[in-house]
Amino acid sequence: MENALLEGVFDIVRGHFRDRMNRELPVRTWRTPAELAEILKVSVDESGMDADELISTIDTYLSECVRTQHPHFFQPLWGGLSEAGLAGEIATVLSNTSIYTWEIAPAATLIELEMVATLGRFAGWEHTDGTFTSGGSNSNMLALLLARDRYFPNAMNEGIDGRKIAVFVSAESHYSLLMSAHVLGIGNQGVIKIETNERGEMKSDVLRNEIAKARSSGRTPICVVATTGTTVRGAFDSIDLLADVCRDEDLWLHVDAALGAPCLFSPKYKHLMAGIERADSLTWDPHKLMGVPLTCSILLTPHAGALGESCSYIKSAHYLFHEPGEEYDLGRKSLQCGRRVDALKLWIEWKSCGTSGWSERVERYVELAIELENLINDHPDLELVCERAFTNVCLRYRGAMSDENEINLFNEKLRQQMVRKGDFMVSLAKVGDRTVLRPVICNPAIDLESLTEFIDEIIRIASSID
Repeated sequence: MENALLEGVFDIVRGHFRDRMNRELPVRTWRTPAELAEILKVSVDESGMDADELISTIDTYLSECVRTQHPHFFQPLWGGLSEAGLAGEIATVLSNTSIYTWEIAPAATLIELEMVATLGRFAGWEHTDGTFTSGGSNSNMLALLLARDRYFPNAMNEGIDGRKIAVFVSAESHYSLLMSAHVLGIGNQGVIKIETNERGEMKSDVLRNEIAKARSSGRTPICVVATTGTTVRGAFDSIDLLADVCRDEDLWLHVDAALGAPCLFSPKYKHLMAGIERADSLTWDPHKLMGVPLTCSILLTPHAGALGESCSYIKSAHYLFHEPGEEYDLGRKSLQCGRRVDALKLWIEWKSCGTSGWSERVERYVELAIELENLINDHPDLELVCERAFTNVCLRYRGAMSDENEINLFNEKLRQQMVRKGDFMVSLAKVGDRTVLRPVICNPAIDLESLTEFIDEIIRIASSID
């Protein structure tokens, strides 16, 4: 049965991979939860299925999934699937190992160390420590843990009073920072959001004032989080300006570059990450702009030993770490024990495309975002809501409407109908009080034809809304 099942599944995989960029197929077929549950036959039975039934079930599942490799998939900050990335994912699953000791994962360990060191060199660090995590949210949490432990070195043993701590983030930062503060005992009130300018960049003068206010209220500031590639606008905080503040105030500087870090590959756009060598930690998500299969996220730091001090529980895990001090036991600097070898698919993808391939991808995405920006500006019924900073484009349909509430409701209806129709997927977001459509160019299948068809689709749907 095993061989028949795998052979059938591989045939299905080939078919779905071959059709992943077929424009004739919908991005998503709209179903109600009840309809989809019936199609999938989600309940499990006492008796099992034979190979043919399992193959059919897997085929049905894949057919009902959102086609995230489709040329009309603009929704999240990730998309696409390369042959090399898929091959790396298959090899990862087939090896089925956990990367906590050299003994259990020798090859994977060397690959992860190489990826950490190589990415760190692009950040301008001579020596880099780091670990792959389960996603950008956990990478950000790990960065705040390092910052916390720098200022409260006994927190691991004694715990902390979260009322004493302050972390400073952009008003447009990712929500994972609030979750991290919750988990680490800092609390959401300890996360102080800093006003942004008209481009969505954190104001360094406001930051200085808020640090002073926090100190006067009895809190201990520990960290500033810069964002390079904010979720909605794609804005880049000035790392250098924020690094100056952190130098003067003796604070940890974390850069959430989950989206923007690949700019470092591009001679044309690496200026967007200017000052990154001054950061104390960095979140980098290859599963976003680089198109590596989900999930692939790394927390990097130039501070040797910091991860080990905050994450190591060697004495408790006597059943794992049999050689104390062994530098190749990567579980000593991770909060995870069971941990996938996510470095492998990044390594295989990098072997396939080379560094030049990453550079070309970044530059092509920005060029496409500029093309989309131009299409919006050229259409009398559409409005670019804010200045484009990177590969995110925020627009709305305005037509002859002037009332802001009416425009917001109209764009909500437009997006709802677009997603239900299933030919395009795009996110709905807010820029201030304005509701926007936020297409993101992070999918290698997107081309100029995708952009023109997207604009045409907006106009078609808008003309049908009462």
